[in-house]
Amino acid sequence: MPAARAVDADALLTLRDLSGLSLSPDRRLAAFQVQQADPESDAHRSSWCVLDIASGRVRAIGDGGAMIMPVIAGGRRTGMWSTLAARWAPDGEAFAVLAERAGQVQIEACVLRRHRCRRVTRAAGDIEDFVWSADGRGFIFQAGPSRSVRAARDAQEGARGYRFDERFDVFYSFAPIRAPELARPALAYADARSGQERPARPDEIADFLANRRSPISTAMGAARTQTLYATAPIARPVSLSDRDVRDFTLSRQGALAWSEPAHAEQAGSAPPLALYALPAPTPSEPHALYAAPRIRRCAAAACEGEIAEMHWTPDGRSVLFVRREGRGRSEHGLYLWDVAANDVATIWRGPASMRVCTPRADEAICFYEDATQPRVIAAFDYATGAQRILFNPNPHLPHAAFVDATKHEWRSPLGDDVFGYVLTPPGRGPGPFPLIVVQYRASGFLRGGVGDEYPIQAFARAGFAVLALERPDPVDLRARLRSSAEIDRREWENLSERRRTLAALTSGIDLLVAEGIADPERVGITGLSDGAETAVFALIHCDCIAAAAISGGVHDPISRYFTSDANRAVMQANGRGAPGTPQGVLWDDLSLALNAGRVRAPILAQVADRELVFMLQSQRAFADRGLPLDLYVFPNEHHVKWRPRHRAAIYRRTLQWFAFWLLGERDPDPVTDGQYERWEAWRAEPP
Repeated sequence: MPAARAVDADALLTLRDLSGLSLSPDRRLAAFQVQQADPESDAHRSSWCVLDIASGRVRAIGDGGAMIMPVIAGGRRTGMWSTLAARWAPDGEAFAVLAERAGQVQIEACVLRRHRCRRVTRAAGDIEDFVWSADGRGFIFQAGPSRSVRAARDAQEGARGYRFDERFDVFYSFAPIRAPELARPALAYADARSGQERPARPDEIADFLANRRSPISTAMGAARTQTLYATAPIARPVSLSDRDVRDFTLSRQGALAWSEPAHAEQAGSAPPLALYALPAPTPSEPHALYAAPRIRRCAAAACEGEIAEMHWTPDGRSVLFVRREGRGRSEHGLYLWDVAANDVATIWRGPASMRVCTPRADEAICFYEDATQPRVIAAFDYATGAQRILFNPNPHLPHAAFVDATKHEWRSPLGDDVFGYVLTPPGRGPGPFPLIVVQYRASGFLRGGVGDEYPIQAFARAGFAVLALERPDPVDLRARLRSSAEIDRREWENLSERRRTLAALTSGIDLLVAEGIADPERVGITGLSDGAETAVFALIHCDCIAAAAISGGVHDPISRYFTSDANRAVMQANGRGAPGTPQGVLWDDLSLALNAGRVRAPILAQVADRELVFMLQSQRAFADRGLPLDLYVFPNEHHVKWRPRHRAAIYRRTLQWFAFWLLGERDPDPVTDGQYERWEAWRAEPP
């Protein structure tokens, strides 16, 4: 048998991703989307498929359309897939999806016997969410404001000149990115056959509010794809109106299960949760009249903690739920709660990620991935916990193709439980090796860190040890405080968040040095967003870094001039006001530009054009001193870069950068002309 192909940067770039998992009403079939980057065309391919769970047969049904990107804080897009899960018709003969084509997001219906999907709606605005009508003959949907009206409004104002106001974040765009929201159209109905649209009736609106929930988000770890919940409010059952419900699920028989804070004193934004259930109503005992005496709280220890998702089994007797657990929440557990017996069975638990778990009669169907297993669709048997893979989108990359990853757990000097995974170069001896730290999530498949710019497997193949590090979250604050603004304020006090993350990072490096894995003189660090902030803070406050590669996320005083007045007020309140004033006390500890003379490590920065201005003060400060900061800018990019050719170039240049600074090697095929001449000149005159 030929040896398995080693996973290199190209293989990581073109991995097939899975999203949008949804089971048919009879739970015999699973619909899902397969996505793949295509560097040659600098685009992505996607298709909707159907899996017959019993036979394992998979059929491609239709093209998935262009990437639908989620919008993050402040109206900015980010280059990830945002897939609304497939919505099945009541009879299970078809499912419907959202697809973007020619800049428009519309509903497409996929009929199984025809093996194709066709566009149904032609709404004036992008469709945001929808459900099938009860009879399966049409869709009730919510669309956004009209694209043409919005474009006309923007053009009209632009012709007069935009007034510079709260709508601007000019680090991202020189035009407003936040505009007064146009009125959303009322809910509408579209006939599934003709596409003819009309306003939704009151009963259809009620159906929409009650049935619009899609599977829970799968944006775990550094995944490039996510399956979203609908974001608008959902009608809560009246029997739960007086409770602090965080999530709920309704069985076909009318039974309720939900989670709420387990302890009254811990009712913040993300407290430990407890599971509750209310059996299905009977004619003599409707929920609204007899709820309280019949409510049952799960008594098992497994029913308290971070409950990620929950679903009733088809018979309405048990609740399947997923719980994050273990040190640093590094593991997932899959459990089955028999509500009548108040007994919980452990189906599976371990250091892996499982999401969108839908129960069948005797097994659960989930997305599953671990450190060296890209996402697959798997079944977990209730009785034995046995796992079987139903669909692997990357069969050409068996487990033997991946460098093994070993989980490490430790407690930081500031008291946080921390975990990460360590890979060492195969066939290179016992070490110590040059080390590259990849951030800032280590849950699920270890691909390229958050943003997928730093190819973990390729680093290991190139001769580096790799620490994929999970940053510690403010668990105690989130348990106690509900306000995200207050949590953020507390995290900025004395740079608490940055110091906690730095302590996790440096203690992890020390651990690997003590184990003989890492060479303390050759440590590299990478990061996007929060990961870049950690990298910069480490460059300023620790002499432990020999080279860095970042993707934006630098805090410098220049940022005060490129954001809205509201954001400026927040910055000033938490110590990032004018430098040299009492409101600007944090800059001396935080700013890369102001600390250019203290940094001893060379820095590679590869940033999106929309975020370039945040790097300019640091780039100028380093350039004026002749210090090594090599800055590359990628056009038409977002916070998470989406173009395959850009990601391929970032992969290659980052590999060449660390090979040069930590291994003393030059690639005969550099990404750009002149890079090695610059790097050699910097190395000849170290800071």
